[in-house]
Amino acid sequence: MTSQAEGFSKRIQANVPAELKDAVRALVEQGAYASEAEAVRAALWQFVHQPAPASPALTLSPAPAAPAPLPDELHRDLKRRLDLLAWLMTVALLLMATIASRILNALGRGGVEPMQLVEEALQASVQDQQTARRKLAAGWHAFRQAGQHRL
Repeated sequence: MTSQAEGFSKRIQANVPAELKDAVRALVEQGAYASEAEAVRAALWQFVHQPAPASPALTLSPAPAAPAPLPDELHRDLKRRLDLLAWLMTVALLLMATIASRILNALGRGGVEPMQLVEEALQASVQDQQTARRKLAAGWHAFRQAGQHRL
């Protein structure tokens, strides 16, 4: 099919910003096109006949610029702060485990070691994560099946 089609059988409507509408109107007023519809048709034909983008996703807006790399001094400072934060979180976890083990030992639960509590907490979090992943996978599978049955 060419841009000089013998008849038009389909209509496309789109909401566009006022600036774009004004630009199309200006093209018509300058005599570049006989009507706004003709200008839009020409733009669509040009878009359709241009080479496809390298990626399968259609990009209508320019890609955001990559963030500038951090200066070395700022990067070292950020790394020091993150290392300090990780150390503080480790100390806090060990302190909480020690306090919890002493409370449990005082209540007569037996010889509960702080590292035993830490290990149990880590195992529970891994198990919870695996359970959550299984539930999400089952939900996604059910969602996809429901979508296929509707078609």
